[in-house]
Amino acid sequence: MKWAGPLGGLALAAGALVSPVALAATSVPELDSGLSRAGIEVDLRVGGRVQGTFGRIEGRFERLEDGRLQVIVRLDAQGLVLDGPGWMARSMRSHRFLDVEAHPWIHFRSAPFDPALVESGGEMAGELVLREVARPVAFQIDPEACAAPGYDCDIHVSGAVSRRQFGMDAYRIWLKDEVGFDFRVRLRQPEAP
Repeated sequence: MKWAGPLGGLALAAGALVSPVALAATSVPELDSGLSRAGIEVDLRVGGRVQGTFGRIEGRFERLEDGRLQVIVRLDAQGLVLDGPGWMARSMRSHRFLDVEAHPWIHFRSAPFDPALVESGGEMAGELVLREVARPVAFQIDPEACAAPGYDCDIHVSGAVSRRQFGMDAYRIWLKDEVGFDFRVRLRQPEAP
């Protein structure tokens, strides 16, 4: 996975979640939680990378009066499943890392963005709340890969954050600072009139 930098972004599927067709419509697009996926990656100092999948991604869009959109997303941290060794899963879920018992959800709210961002790709700014610590972040949205992103193909958003900025400074001997996020977002098909 290619990171956009230390704050390159929790691409939380956010702004890029809408096709040009949906953006031009009067209705507000809806995230399809059943088909969307959110993952996490942490690099070990020795021994490679550990990947995981969040239990659920939920979100909604808001259309602003000036035509721009804003997206609000949350990830089910309690439902996190890691592909790595058992000790790593326990460490990431523990109070010293994600603290999923006390903070079961990770939240992201984008800054207002132009719907054309979905077509062109680029950076989406916003605020990430992780362990009740809020920090500004920027995520990278890939340019569209099909005629109707979100419907015909995934909207891909990815990036990384510094875990220390969110109070997760434990396990420095084993884990690197950067925590990567990878989102594959799908939109709910509009209902026929």
